[in-house]
Amino acid sequence: ILLYNLETSQCLKKMGNSLGDFTCVNLQNSPPNMLVTGNKDRRVRVFDLRKSESLCSLYAHQLGVSAVQMDDWKIVSGGEEGLVCVWDQRMGTKLWEMHARHPVRHVWFNSHSLITANVPDEKTPRGTSIMDDDFAAHRKHRGTIYAYEFSADQLAVESVLPICRSSYDEVTGYNYNIGLAVPYDNI
Repeated sequence: ILLYNLETSQCLKKMGNSLGDFTCVNLQNSPPNMLVTGNKDRRVRVFDLRKSESLCSLYAHQLGVSAVQMDDWKIVSGGEEGLVCVWDQRMGTKLWEMHARHPVRHVWFNSHSLITANVPDEKTPRGTSIMDDDFAAHRKHRGTIYAYEFSADQLAVESVLPICRSSYDEVTGYNYNIGLAVPYDNI
């Protein structure tokens, strides 16, 4: 990844030396001086723009990473296999995941919501009859938009997650109490 100064057209920095190709980059929604990337080598990497090497590398997906976004402590990644993952960047652990049929082409989140768009690779299926060309007859070829909600009542004052306050006396599930549930809306 090459970082350029738009005023001078000079290359300021070269980041990354992974063997695979970078497939997605998100600088706009990242914290200051941070960059999150996805790669065909199935890893999500976070870079500090003041350095050249990655701060963390997360083994994320089976077929490659297709969409990424991060905030101060969370990373959301989407993969070609349809998997959406929410990560805690500070600990390098997966907090939540959900699988859909089609590759994830877009992820967006804030403190309350997570939106994902899953779009099939083949958008114009061809069949043997006239009915086979009708998109209404091909549900498996339709994309899907999912809306998830981070449950506000599970978050404590000052946004400290319950898992951080837990006594660890009881076993919790894979969601680590971040409050994401099955989609409340499916478009």
